[in-house]
Amino acid sequence: MSKPSRWTYTPYRRLIQELFPNAIILADHFHVVAQAYRVLNHIRIQAMNRAGKGTHQWRALKHFWKLILTSASKLRYDNYWCRANFCYTQLTDAEVIHRLLSFDEDLQQAYRYYQDLIFAVSQRSRTRLNQLLTTKLTVLPQPLQKVQRTLRQHKKEILHSFKYEAYTNGPVEGTNNKIKVIKRVAYGFRNFANFRIRILLALPNTYIAINWKNKQTARAKVQVRAA
Repeated sequence: MSKPSRWTYTPYRRLIQELFPNAIILADHFHVVAQAYRVLNHIRIQAMNRAGKGTHQWRALKHFWKLILTSASKLRYDNYWCRANFCYTQLTDAEVIHRLLSFDEDLQQAYRYYQDLIFAVSQRSRTRLNQLLTTKLTVLPQPLQKVQRTLRQHKKEILHSFKYEAYTNGPVEGTNNKIKVIKRVAYGFRNFANFRIRILLALPNTYIAINWKNKQTARAKVQVRAA
């Protein structure tokens, strides 16, 4: 058996199977959860539009968007805060979520689907994943049906990822995103050397940055000795 592969992009699937017949294809957890993450946010915006701009529901869904996309395991159940969007009532994060979901049925279904998927992936539970993927398409909101089909298509790769948990390109995805943000904020770099230094400063704990610092320190010591 060869090293498991993480390529799940459809055009490459047949090629990978031909070139590496013994390879085990894994679905990266980041991309699995991102499927439902994007759709949940899309349905949240649809619920805002249905409520109407400037309404109480529109403002609440807009203000607490991060809370809706937060994993249920990270919600606080004991932090009573004065919520301006709910007439300054003392509410916990969990209570705010309960009120937000009562605004729209599609949002409620999408939220439950998203949280079930997060739980199945984080716990690497085959049973929970099978239960989620057996949900009929007709009972799901239209945008979520495409996600269900996609996850069903890659079910085998997702189950493989539960077994080979050490393989993930999450850190690479995060690093790549940070580099893109650096480039966008600076409106581009004319000098690649400066761009490289800026990346190394933003990623001080990476192997490349640490190795670069060691080289700079060694070079400085050589210059001191030569002087």
